[in-house]
Amino acid sequence: MYDFYIEKNIRTEIDGYAAIARLYKEVHNQKDISLRINFSQCIHFDANLASVLGALIDLLIEEGYQVWITKPLYTGVRRILSRNQFLKAFLIDTSNEDKETFIPYRKFSQTESDDFKKYIDDELISKQKFPKHTELVGRNINESIFEIYVNAITHGNSKSVYCCGEYKPEVEIPRLDVTIVDCGNTIYKNVCDYCARKGLDSLNSFEAIEWAIQEGNTTKESTGGLGLSLIKDFIDLNKGLLQIISSNGFWEYENGKVNSKFMENIFPGTIVNMEFNFNDDKFYYMSEEKEALLDPNDLL
Repeated sequence: MYDFYIEKNIRTEIDGYAAIARLYKEVHNQKDISLRINFSQCIHFDANLASVLGALIDLLIEEGYQVWITKPLYTGVRRILSRNQFLKAFLIDTSNEDKETFIPYRKFSQTESDDFKKYIDDELISKQKFPKHTELVGRNINESIFEIYVNAITHGNSKSVYCCGEYKPEVEIPRLDVTIVDCGNTIYKNVCDYCARKGLDSLNSFEAIEWAIQEGNTTKESTGGLGLSLIKDFIDLNKGLLQIISSNGFWEYENGKVNSKFMENIFPGTIVNMEFNFNDDKFYYMSEEKEALLDPNDLL
């Protein structure tokens, strides 16, 4: 049996994503098909990144690997992965109860689109501390996030979509991270295939993400794309953060600036992490709701 040791600190940043992606690379370098995900060295694991780990574990199981998970040794990690229901999803019993600060770990199949929409509404948009907004804004944010699910199923040909999140009230600016993951075709592959069909110059992995996030760009012969244009606008006003990881491309948007890098390890799918600022006292309207608009700066 091969032990894969989860690193000491797994946080929502490029090194954290690369550390989890290392799992896929290392396992394929081993002859043993028996794998143990070992948490004995891990002292911190951001709860929202459980969706990344869960998606990789299921992919390895689909590929014929036998996978076991050790119960985390450190109390903090065990509590986090219990309360967000990650350990429960892999049949590991714990005594910790769910908490409002966590968006539970869920796996959605291709036929659970309505369940995904309800989950996003219940666990994110309807949360008491989510920035105040009109009903129309809420519906449009839900639809925009739903496009991530649709894109994973249609463009990525993924069988499942994974999601979970964590509200972090203890930091200087309270925020909530929600992370959506699939292990289908990467954005890089889809965009490169599209460029080849159209006779266009090929792009690198984070350039492909930049291309895919532009409104109207799509690798299919129909309209659509990643569906993140409105979310990007909202995060701009909200002073939040948007991260997209696919293949070895890392793309991050914060405070109107893009940070793109090559990641050390390839992730065999796509990760979208949205970080919302919960210390936001603005009230959000859509532009067509001008008659009810209180502050032009809140306009979506």
